[in-house]
Amino acid sequence: MKNIIRTFVQLVASIYIFFLIGLTVAILLIQNSWIDMRFDSEYMVTISILTGLWLYFLTTFLNARKFAIWESLRISAAVGILSIAITSIITIVGGSFTILPSYVVRKSLFLEDILTLDRMNELLIIIIPIGFIFMAFAVWYSNKSKTRTESNTGWTQLSGVQKFGIMFLFVLIAFFLFVYLGQGGFRDLINQSTVYLKNADVEGFRDYLLSFGSLAAVVSGLLMVFQAIIAPLPAFVITFANGLLFGWVWGAVLSWSSAMAGAVLCFYLAKILGRPVVEKIVTKKALNWWDSFFARYGKHAVFIARLVPIVSFDLVSYAAGVTSISFWQFFWATGLGQLPATILYSYLGQNATSTVKILFFIFTIVIALAVIGMILRPKLHLRNKEKQGANG
Repeated sequence: MKNIIRTFVQLVASIYIFFLIGLTVAILLIQNSWIDMRFDSEYMVTISILTGLWLYFLTTFLNARKFAIWESLRISAAVGILSIAITSIITIVGGSFTILPSYVVRKSLFLEDILTLDRMNELLIIIIPIGFIFMAFAVWYSNKSKTRTESNTGWTQLSGVQKFGIMFLFVLIAFFLFVYLGQGGFRDLINQSTVYLKNADVEGFRDYLLSFGSLAAVVSGLLMVFQAIIAPLPAFVITFANGLLFGWVWGAVLSWSSAMAGAVLCFYLAKILGRPVVEKIVTKKALNWWDSFFARYGKHAVFIARLVPIVSFDLVSYAAGVTSISFWQFFWATGLGQLPATILYSYLGQNATSTVKILFFIFTIVIALAVIGMILRPKLHLRNKEKQGANG
């Protein structure tokens, strides 16, 4: 029971200390008119709370005690005093003491449709002193456990590159979320692109790319990389649209190069993060399937997988990063394996957009059958030889 209470206290303290940091930074950013006009700085609180949860995860499950700043009396006191002082001074001087903090917190926690500003103020009056109590208890529990030593598990087992990769990945995700939440134009770009890709609306996606004028190719390339790394969305829609917009030659070049960039990033992310983290990204079951596939076909596995459109592009890239395959084997197998489909999709996108879905599925079935036939042919040939030998 004591461990459960201590764990809960540490969790609340980690969230609260980063809540204070986020609130202070958000209010400081709002004072800058240039930033405030381009970003909803209130979401800095959201990102800061997520940072606290992430560091709590590293501390609790990977034994990375150095990140538990809420266990330090000096840091907790400094953060608490400075945050309250800066927030109070800015809002009192600006005449928004009862408005700005509650407005920022309410928006950052997505409570605008639930709570009024007055009700949010009432909650803050309760939350702020309670949060300081939890911070004090977190420090107290830490002082009681000073004899605890770090075990050789979790964070200490990771290499320096893996530690850097894990932290860099979180920073990248946090930055993306901040820009996504705080910048309306970027949020609309991601949301609209996702809708077009999910619905396989090639002509709609083409028209959407056209709205970016001279930056259409850049946006298309970035979206291709984005879907390869993060979003399980159909990349063939982007390839078709590129063929329709830029012609099949330049469309194929753009699609192939941006897909290669996404594949390389996935490969190196997997190398840096290691298998345990990759399992969280692509699931353990999918990674086990790839292991057996790679064990059977060796260095040709990537090439074969790239030829079959129904095999996840992301899965192959991430899984290859945790195998013994070299980068150049992966690079050339990916480049050559995806080239036929890229050229054909670009050509079909330029000449047959009205039947895109039908043509895609026909091509997928034909390629899948061809690859399956190529895989099974040696086995069938061997079986026929054994039958002939038995009959002879």
